[in-house]
Amino acid sequence: MSEEEKLLQEAKKLPWEERLFHKNWKVRNEAHIDLAALCDSISDPKDPCIREFGPFFEKTVAESNAPMQEKTLDALIAYLRAVDADAGRYAKEVCDAIVAKCLTGRPKTVEKAQASFMLRIELEAVDAFLDAMEKAIKNKVARAVVAAIDVMLLASSEFGAKILSPRRILKIIKIKMSVHLLKD
Repeated sequence: MSEEEKLLQEAKKLPWEERLFHKNWKVRNEAHIDLAALCDSISDPKDPCIREFGPFFEKTVAESNAPMQEKTLDALIAYLRAVDADAGRYAKEVCDAIVAKCLTGRPKTVEKAQASFMLRIELEAVDAFLDAMEKAIKNKVARAVVAAIDVMLLASSEFGAKILSPRRILKIIKIKMSVHLLKD
């Protein structure tokens, strides 16, 4: 058994928090794969086991390692599918972290970030989503702005005006247009 395999095997014995924030990226990677599998296996959104994971995602989605971002988003998506609207208390911080790190990532990372936003809206965290989009639209990186506009349009078509306020979305887009016009 190699040294790396021993490390991964020993890490599985650690508590979730230590595994998810371990200094070795392979341990973190395995932890996110295991977390996604655990969340996929939970059928009761009130399961106390799943409640402990909510606060971890604020820091884990801010991962700078690109392949790890995707694994983290996979775990987040599995978590969001398993929980109920109660999970909304961490929505703002997690949405902000996704905007800060994931909307400028690889295409697959951006796609998973957008999917996580859609699940947040489904879990009634609309204000957190729109606040995050307001920050994303001010981003200096064009592809983050494009990804934010894409997810707002997708959310508007999926959920409609009763869930997402068209005025708020237009206000967010107007902010970007006025900033862009001021630069020209």
